[in-house]
Amino acid sequence: MLARRLTIVALLFLVALPAEAKPKKVKLDKKKIQALATKWMQARPKTHFERWDRKVRQQLLDEAKALGPIPEGSRQQVVELMWKAVEKHGPRAKKIDGKTAIPTPYGPAWWLQSGRGGKKSGLILGLHGGGVGAGSASEASGKWKLPKTMSMYPQGIRLIHDTWNSVHGERFLLTMIEIAKVQHGVDPDRVYSMGFSMGGTGSMFMAGRHPDLLAGAIPAHGVVPADKVKEPDPDKVGNIEHGLVPNMRNVAVYFYTGEKDVNCEPGTFIKAWQTIAALKERDPDGYGLIRFKSHPGIAHSFPPGEPGKGYKFVQDQRRNAYPTKIVWEYNNQPWPGADADDEGKATRRPKQWMYWLYCERPEDRMVITATRKNVEGVHVVELDVGKLAYPDDFTVYLNERMVHPGQTVVVKVGGKEVYRGVPQPDFVTVLESLDAKLDRTLTFDRKIKIPELD
Repeated sequence: MLARRLTIVALLFLVALPAEAKPKKVKLDKKKIQALATKWMQARPKTHFERWDRKVRQQLLDEAKALGPIPEGSRQQVVELMWKAVEKHGPRAKKIDGKTAIPTPYGPAWWLQSGRGGKKSGLILGLHGGGVGAGSASEASGKWKLPKTMSMYPQGIRLIHDTWNSVHGERFLLTMIEIAKVQHGVDPDRVYSMGFSMGGTGSMFMAGRHPDLLAGAIPAHGVVPADKVKEPDPDKVGNIEHGLVPNMRNVAVYFYTGEKDVNCEPGTFIKAWQTIAALKERDPDGYGLIRFKSHPGIAHSFPPGEPGKGYKFVQDQRRNAYPTKIVWEYNNQPWPGADADDEGKATRRPKQWMYWLYCERPEDRMVITATRKNVEGVHVVELDVGKLAYPDDFTVYLNERMVHPGQTVVVKVGGKEVYRGVPQPDFVTVLESLDAKLDRTLTFDRKIKIPELD
């Protein structure tokens, strides 16, 4: 009898719980939305080596503003309508001299590719090793693979030290990710960067510089730029490059090295792991998906069981697209800097977005923490921008997966309330957030610009 009463109480309790709000089908002007998206994508640069015409972009944003607000709960509908234009006019690979490639100021940048893509497919960026004058995409293509996952193996544009961390390497990889999402329709929440040696260095760079684009990374036998890179002893490495390790709070990283490695000495990777351990001690809820192993007796080669063990860990990871806490340390000019051969071709691309946070003018060495949580029915966002950044350079982006329809949002900067209200969804926000990454998950329909503070 008691069991029956408990069952009835439990059922009543479940009935009393509010059901998760399903997106409402609302009437939208499809023609106007798709026409705007078509003009946007026709004008948008096709690669990260190109720039927007700012005047044209502003004109299109004005057109989006004229469309007014969008009905609550219709973000996904609007994104799907716009995505048709993205698929038709967005970035695509070309056949150049018989290779899958994109045009760049340096000439064609090409890659090897396997797998078919699709919504159920993830993406592997398999980065080759090498150095000055050395490195082949075919080396990576023989190693980095996962079932039901499309793989792209880029050939370094310029074979220099740390080519994937360079101004041209970064722009190339960002373009490839967009092509995979647009042309091949891969799941944006299953993008992984993997590589050995210089490829491991590049994968570490991607995990730290662009964690919001990745579900996981396997940096194998690489290095982190530091005062002394050719150093086996972490105590003698000095300072490792800022703007990488702290940013890995919400991404899965499986990295390893060999204690006898004399090509990519283990000191910087060990120092990075020590830094992560210290960060986690101060922030117990973060950095929980990072694994590291320094293998005794192993030189510059895969340890026993690898890369298989890494695959098993990474393949189950999915991107945390809307983390409740962001740590963002910024590096204005990561190593290596532009050199004479980059003159007039490429510069370092600024990173202005980190998950749901945007910064108009990111400052070198700024360290930002941003948290969000529900407190007594109010969604509270707190920013600590430190001393190097200006609060009014930041914008908080939100969508219905983060806040409930009609929910009050409070934004605090340094503990001081700077905004309280109910932000309204609009077309401009959807369009500019879709443009930022061509990513159907990381799109937003409302935003809060931090006001200038006294």
